[in-house]
Amino acid sequence: MNILIFNEASWNDENSFGNTVSNFFCGEVWTRDRFSAFYVRKQIPNNNANVLYYNLSAIDIIKGIFKFKIEGESFSTKELTRKVDSFFSDHEDEKRKIDKLHKNKNNFIYYAHELIWRSRLWLNQSFKEFIDKADSEILFAFATSPFILWPLIQYLKKYRHCKVVLFIADDVYGNYDHVPLYRRRYLKSALKKCILKADKLYGCSDEISILYQNRFGKEVTPLYKGCDLTSEPKKYVNKPLSLVYAGNLFWGRENILAQIAVAIEKQNVHGKKAILKIYTGTTITNELQVKLNIPGSSEIMGSRSYDEIKQIMHEADIVLHVESFDKKNIETVRYSLSTKIIDCIQSGAQVLGVGPAGIASIEYLRKVAGAIVIDDLNQINNIIGNIIQDQRNISENIKKTRQYALKNHEISSMQKNLKQELRKLI
Repeated sequence: MNILIFNEASWNDENSFGNTVSNFFCGEVWTRDRFSAFYVRKQIPNNNANVLYYNLSAIDIIKGIFKFKIEGESFSTKELTRKVDSFFSDHEDEKRKIDKLHKNKNNFIYYAHELIWRSRLWLNQSFKEFIDKADSEILFAFATSPFILWPLIQYLKKYRHCKVVLFIADDVYGNYDHVPLYRRRYLKSALKKCILKADKLYGCSDEISILYQNRFGKEVTPLYKGCDLTSEPKKYVNKPLSLVYAGNLFWGRENILAQIAVAIEKQNVHGKKAILKIYTGTTITNELQVKLNIPGSSEIMGSRSYDEIKQIMHEADIVLHVESFDKKNIETVRYSLSTKIIDCIQSGAQVLGVGPAGIASIEYLRKVAGAIVIDDLNQINNIIGNIIQDQRNISENIKKTRQYALKNHEISSMQKNLKQELRKLI
């Protein structure tokens, strides 16, 4: 099969999109299949697949208008090394602008950015040459960024008769209710068209699959990431006890981590018994530094490659997944199953989930044998304290979680089933 992957971000194992796509498509099951990827941010891809890439940003389109030639950059995995320096400088500049944009929430700039893509000026000869070379039979994309995705689907359906497979990772359609009306109308309309035109829909959780199935009257199949279970569960407990969080600090998660850090600090008053280490690619502000860096109890470690994160989580005693108890943040994430849930389950460490009842991630962790769930903010100090003081159940819980992972999330079985379903489409 020839599969085209689309997302705004690059296929990079260090971001949640890339991590998920690699989990679905990197492995022996896919060695005879061909992959291509179209993305729009100035980032270097980083994955274990052999991929033909096409990169085109909104800035490239604007520059191309003045030069009377809009042209993306096409390159293969083998050519990545010569792209590193130019992409790095562009990425750092772009990242600063995106951070500033998210902080100020300037909807007019979002609107202008979306208008550039809705113009369809980028669907030109340069893009056609890439698509012809990729010879795409299937488009796989997250159900988001409809201002790019809908023109792309229409183009591929017209010129390639390509099958469209969408993965619903977040309730993007519902979240559009919170943007201004002048953006909301076309964003919701375009996303609805994408979903109705899709040949296959997957959802990241049972909850979001049911929501979208009821909303649009189309079948949505839950698709969970697979677990890499090649590493044996750890058979010892560190001193001091090692707690690890690996993920972003959006949607109020930093506040929950801060409370966990304070709970650990209280346990360390009479000697260092535990430490929390936070691995994240999120931009660290002075406010986050103050909240999460508690000498001897909590430390921000920055970002690491996905392979490093897997090893770090494996060597930890407790791996964390946290969600905010704030009502606004609950609405944002309630149907989504974080990509980090499976990383926690496969780690071979004790899984600890902290977040409100009723959201997909926490309810899923409740099903996982051996996992501990805290769904009451008032219980964080007591339960963290009990885990640190009495570590006897950790090894037994780890064994239970491994058995659950083998039964429900073995990665090669998941990939074989996915490949079989995609083959049926074509």
